[in-house]
Amino acid sequence: MEEFKVTIEKFDGPLDLMLHLIKEKQMDLMDLDMNELTDQYIAYLNSMQQLHLEIAGEYLAELATLIEYKSKKMIPGNKEELEDAYEEDPKERLVRRLLEYQQYKEISESLNTLFEERQMMMGRPLSTEVDQWMKHSDEELKVEGNPYDLMKAMKRILMRMQLSKPIEARYTVKEISMEDRQIEVRAKLDRLPETFRFEALLDDVHEPQMFIATFLAVLDLARQHKLFFTVDEQEVIWFRRGEMVNE
Repeated sequence: MEEFKVTIEKFDGPLDLMLHLIKEKQMDLMDLDMNELTDQYIAYLNSMQQLHLEIAGEYLAELATLIEYKSKKMIPGNKEELEDAYEEDPKERLVRRLLEYQQYKEISESLNTLFEERQMMMGRPLSTEVDQWMKHSDEELKVEGNPYDLMKAMKRILMRMQLSKPIEARYTVKEISMEDRQIEVRAKLDRLPETFRFEALLDDVHEPQMFIATFLAVLDLARQHKLFFTVDEQEVIWFRRGEMVNE
């Protein structure tokens, strides 16, 4: 195994770390070498232990999955058993998860860049079309959406807000994390119908930082399949609650 160079960086989770290792070692994500990835992943976690850094449980859970897959592959004649033991090949499942996470990460980075460029400020809540939002037919709403369509529609919303609302130079920034905002969004969902427009979540949004936190919160809920979204022909973002949204 190639010598591992220790670099302490902040990762958002095990998938973020894996993407970093894949890029650093110039591995092909579409033809992923699971043995190489597992070795590099183990080396990185070992380096954290040597520096007495705490390793979150989610990193260890992914490590167990990688080791299990590698060990089964190393057992002679175990290929058929490995295939029968999973409905989806573990390698294919991991690649799919990595691609999905990469998409959401790119969207988040694009949104942050957008705000850095525009530095816009939102004023009063959006509430003039609430009745119309609630009349959208459930039967017309699809339960799947492309995250890039979502980002494109989000930019449209920002442009409309910039045109319809004055940009205020003085405002108080409320610091809020995506996790805290997700708790608030979940509470809002209890008061909303099964189907609603994204703007229905913006009644308390008065600054760009809150908008970013709201967007990332719903993005994470969509990633967990607790919210489903679609973008219609008018680039209106519609959400439908998942069955587990209140858990």
